[in-house]
Amino acid sequence: MTDIGRRLIIHEGERVEVEDFKVPEPGLGQALVRIHRTQVSGGTEIASFLGENKGERPKRRRPFGYTAVGHVISVGPEMERLNPGDRVLTMCNHSTHCLTGNASDSGGPGSVQYVTSEQAKVYPIDVDITDEQAVFAGPLGGVALQGVRRAELQIGESVAVVGQGVVGQMVTAYCRLSGAYPVIAIDLDDKRLALSKISGATHTINSSKQDPVEEIRKLTGNGAESVFFVTRVPGPIVDCINAAAHSGKVIIVGLAPGDVQIELVTPMLRELDIRAVYDGGTDEEPHPYMPWVPSRNYNTIMGMIARGDLKVDHLISHVAKPENANELYQQMLSGPTGWMSVLFDWND
Repeated sequence: MTDIGRRLIIHEGERVEVEDFKVPEPGLGQALVRIHRTQVSGGTEIASFLGENKGERPKRRRPFGYTAVGHVISVGPEMERLNPGDRVLTMCNHSTHCLTGNASDSGGPGSVQYVTSEQAKVYPIDVDITDEQAVFAGPLGGVALQGVRRAELQIGESVAVVGQGVVGQMVTAYCRLSGAYPVIAIDLDDKRLALSKISGATHTINSSKQDPVEEIRKLTGNGAESVFFVTRVPGPIVDCINAAAHSGKVIIVGLAPGDVQIELVTPMLRELDIRAVYDGGTDEEPHPYMPWVPSRNYNTIMGMIARGDLKVDHLISHVAKPENANELYQQMLSGPTGWMSVLFDWND
């Protein structure tokens, strides 16, 4: 008897629905994963939902998603690195089942059989952490960690982190773990700033009530030596540049669709170093020029969580059933208030 799974779809760019689908058998070099939890990427998924990359909302029905944790229930021929029962972190749609392993094009885009090279990535979970904690070791935690690595922080270096969503909170945590001081968190929302203190911020600034550039300069004397831009709107990059110390670094973490006008004289006269981070690169073997490939980053994050060095539980605002997804996405579309990390529970 063929199993029937469930998944979320965006319906004509307007609402999220739950639909049934036929669960496939794993093909050559693939594994079929029964998903327990999926995590929403607020920036990426909302941009996709709104069609911000193309200027209009997509009108076709399509599945979507980001990071998931589950266990392998079956494997196809020549799948040697995973076995049934293995607990894994993977990238897939919000659904009860996911194919992972070798990429293929069977079924075409939108079909559960369709496995892209991104979805093919799968990482065993070998430490004692919860499913909810494990999702933070995926791309959201990985891009934050890569951003802090790119900053090349020194102990005692002053840091400001503009934007305190999930990625910004993790950047804040990594900066504090790296020995930076002060670690200044900046956001528009007082509740997110309160969470930043748990993440590791030593100081917070509500930029809707105070001038962030002025306040950062008061706390650091000459501006922050590293300023992280971690928002999904481009405007705050101007404050990041103005808040950086002479010869300081501005690290752009992730994507912020849209345009912003920048006066080039300021960063040039102050000899600022502007660095951009999108993800951790490929899963090729580490080499001297790129030792921190995603698999190593993800394992590092899971280890920090397991040891208690990295706290993530306070970042979870919702663990919801898929039937409540549309209500949650509408809340996320309305603005950043009232939610942080949203997870879906796919257990029966």
